[in-house]
Amino acid sequence: MVNVTMDQIIAFRNNGNFFAGTSLPLKGAYKINKIKKAVEKESEFYQEKFQEIVDQYAQKDENGEVVFSEDGNQIMIKDGLVEECNKALSDLQELEVEIDNYGLTLNDLGEDVECTPEELEALMPFME
Repeated sequence: MVNVTMDQIIAFRNNGNFFAGTSLPLKGAYKINKIKKAVEKESEFYQEKFQEIVDQYAQKDENGEVVFSEDGNQIMIKDGLVEECNKALSDLQELEVEIDNYGLTLNDLGEDVECTPEELEALMPFME
């Protein structure tokens, strides 16, 4: 088992398709697939809790819809609750979860695999 934070889970989920279309050795492909499935399960929990935080702290319009900033990039938080909301989000991102360690190593990926430093960083918490 390996302990990872929700933040690391989300980073892997957001970068986890960097192997799509890439031929990997069978052992590496198997381990990546198992990690993806474990990450998907934890991501569902994250999404549920994130939505609960949004429901609790977000400003809403007269129709009960979440209000966004003018540029559409940020959810507007109720007055006086920004710090509390940020704490709730931080606690969620820092939550440690335990997933199976499939013993993924660089050797499992083969020599021809290329990825960006960001993609490798997302993969590192799941490697031996």
